[in-house]
Amino acid sequence: MPGMRMQFPGAKGPWPGPVALGAGALALALSLTAWWTLINDPTYASHRTPADLSVYLDAARAPEHELYGGKFGVHSLPYLYPPVALLPFRAVSELDLTVAARLMAGLSLAAMALSAWAAARMAGRRPGAATAGCALAVCGLALWTEPVLQNLDFGQVNLILLALVVTDLATPDRLPWKGVGIGVAAGLKLTPGLFVVYLLLTRRYRAAGVATAVFAGTVAAGWWALPEASADFWGGAFAGSAGGREYLANQSLNGLFVRFGLGADGVGGPVWGAVCGVLAVAGLGAAARASRRGRELVAVCVVGALTLVCSPLSWTHHWVWIVPGFVLAADAALRRRTAAAWLWTAGLFALFAAWPIRIDGFGTWDPSRPLLPYGLLWYVPHWQRELQWDPFHVVVGNAYVWLGVGFVVWAAVAFRPRPVRTVPGGRTSREAMVDPAGPVRADERAAR
Repeated sequence: MPGMRMQFPGAKGPWPGPVALGAGALALALSLTAWWTLINDPTYASHRTPADLSVYLDAARAPEHELYGGKFGVHSLPYLYPPVALLPFRAVSELDLTVAARLMAGLSLAAMALSAWAAARMAGRRPGAATAGCALAVCGLALWTEPVLQNLDFGQVNLILLALVVTDLATPDRLPWKGVGIGVAAGLKLTPGLFVVYLLLTRRYRAAGVATAVFAGTVAAGWWALPEASADFWGGAFAGSAGGREYLANQSLNGLFVRFGLGADGVGGPVWGAVCGVLAVAGLGAAARASRRGRELVAVCVVGALTLVCSPLSWTHHWVWIVPGFVLAADAALRRRTAAAWLWTAGLFALFAAWPIRIDGFGTWDPSRPLLPYGLLWYVPHWQRELQWDPFHVVVGNAYVWLGVGFVVWAAVAFRPRPVRTVPGGRTSREAMVDPAGPVRADERAAR
C-alpha cells in the first residue's frame, strides 16, 4: 500500500491520495479547532499555565551566576538544560508569556507534523498525498494525548527536539548533513546523544561524526556566549534534577525503582543501573538488527524508548515519542489489515489519551472539580502518596514505563540474531536482511 494510494481494512478498494489527504486534513482541522476552544476556556487556562516556558524566558534574562542555582518562572523551578539552549529564548524573553506560549505551540505543532511525516517515510511510505494525509491524521490523534497536550500547555521543547531527531534520521545516508539534527538536539538536551551510538552501530560513521561535531559546536557556542554558566553546567550542574523523582509523572525506570523504595536521594540504586545497562545493550543491538533488516522506524522508536526509560527523569511530557509510535502502529495495522492490529493501535491511544475527567490533586474522582483532560495514569494516588501504592496502583501508575520496557524487550526478541545456514555451493548465509513486504532504510530508499 505504499505510494499514492491507501487501502483501509474493510474497504472495497483503495483510497486515492487526494481523498486520504482531505480526510487527514479534516481530522487535524477538527482536532485543532477543539484544542483552540479548550485553551481559550477560562477554567482550563486557570489550571494549565505555560510554567516551563516561563522558566526558559526568566532564565534567559537572569545573570549567568544565578542560572544553575536560582529558581525561575511562575512556579519557581530550576533551569536544567545546557546554557546554549537559552540563546533562542533571549530573542523572545521580553514577549508577553501568553504570546510566547502561542508562538511555542505553533512551532511545536509544526514540529509534530514534520515528525509524523518523517516517521511515515521511515516506515517505507513514498512521498505523496496519501502519506501526507496519514501523517495529518496521526497529528490530529496525537494532539489529544497526555504527552503532546502537556507540551503545548507547559510550553515545553520536546516536540521540537523530536522533530530534529526524527527528520534527521529520515534523511538519506548519502547526504552530507545527516547528523546535524541529532547533534543540535543533543546539544539542547543530552539524551538524544544516544542516537549517535545508534548511528555507529548501524555503520553510518559519517553521520555519527557530523552529529558529534555539531554537538561539540553547541557546547562551544555555550562557552562563548555564557562562559560562567557553562562552567557551572559542565562542572556538575548537568546532573541536577527538578526533584521529586518518585513523583507519578516521572515515567522512567528510575522513577519506578524509587517508588518501590529502592535507592536513595532520588536514584534507584545499583538495581536501576544494572537493569538500564542490560536493557540498553539489548535494545541497541535489536535496533541495529532491525535497521539492517529494513525496519528503520522500529529501530528509531526502540532507541527513543531507551532514552525515556533509562533516563533518571522522564516526565510524562517527555513521552512525545508516542507520535512516531502511532505512525508505527498505524502502519502495521494498515499493512496487516487485521482486527488484532487495529485493537493494539486503539489500545495504545487509550493508554496515552488525555481523557475528560474530574479528579483532585491526589487522583480521586471529585464531581466538584472541572472537567479537564488527563491521562489514565493520574487515577492513582500521587503528590507524595506514591510510596504507599498497592499492586493495582503499581501497574497503572507505571504504565508508560511498562510499555517502554515491553517494547524494547519485544524488539530484542523479534530481531534477535538469526542463525547461520548453509546455502547451495557450500557457502553460509544469514536469512534475508530486508523484509520485502516491509519498509526500507533511508539510504536504500534513495537508491531505488
